Amino acid sequence: MNHMPNDASNESSPSNEAPQIFEHLVPRAREAAAQNGTTRIEIIRGDWVIRHAAVAQGLNVARWLLEGPRRTRTTGLLVTGPVGAGKTTLANLIKRSYPASADSDDEPIVMICMTGARHMRTVYGRILEALNGPVKATHHTADREMAALRLLRAVKCRGLIVDEVQDVLAGNVNEQRRTLDGLKYIMNEVQLPIIAMGTEGAAEAFRSDKHMDKRFDRLVLPTWSVGPELAALLTSVARILPLRRPSHLATKDIMELLVDETDGSLHDMMTLVRHAAVEAILSGSECITLGDLQAARAIPNMEAIDHVDDDL
Repeated sequence: MNHMPNDASNESSPSNEAPQIFEHLVPRAREAAAQNGTTRIEIIRGDWVIRHAAVAQGLNVARWLLEGPRRTRTTGLLVTGPVGAGKTTLANLIKRSYPASADSDDEPIVMICMTGARHMRTVYGRILEALNGPVKATHHTADREMAALRLLRAVKCRGLIVDEVQDVLAGNVNEQRRTLDGLKYIMNEVQLPIIAMGTEGAAEAFRSDKHMDKRFDRLVLPTWSVGPELAALLTSVARILPLRRPSHLATKDIMELLVDETDGSLHDMMTLVRHAAVEAILSGSECITLGDLQAARAIPNMEAIDHVDDDL
């Protein structure tokens, strides 16, 4: 969770009382828990990155690919998983790990989305758009290809992230083959690793090309079920929520509820937890219970959020 200060304090405590420490939270969440309700709700509603084992593995493989020397036979990573598994979140996390320099035109990571891109001409166009390059409707595929490769070299790109790569399958067989050939061509000509994100359909598309199949490592993001892995995940989540009392999310009843309600989708589970955490601040309970999660399908009342600090 972003924007959490490091030192613990409670600005609402009287000066003659010791500040609350919030020892149930990790250090970076403790000062956040001492803030007013509006600030804490903003944190809860912000971007989360849940660094479970598969995310850690993806980051490690990405580093291996992006920080190594350029190779003639460049390899890549294909990350697959169901909708809501966290593929795009992982892609954004990798991109943020290699920020562009403020005093340079270098662009270490270029990220594009394949949604609706049935032709390699469109893919080249999206690379050019990501780099603020020239994209003209009159440009043929070869024109865009030349411009895209030239720009990727000019900005010293170290890796290309391609999200929603399963949309390759939206084209006919010949279009699929040409698009996969185009991605291979980028890898070969710029010696550029590609990190591709998609559903299981993406793995099907890559298996149809034996060269792509051999050049890409595989990482599958999980669908969650009740067990020790989910318990560890939820324990970690509870320790970063800026709530002032402990939330015991790793109980069997809560895990079963979350899995049953969401079919094990990480995104949907975290949506329920967000809603329940906001309601815990609005109600003053300051912790998430099974009952809170049972009622968490509904979006919290925005008018109540507007007035959460009125009684301070």
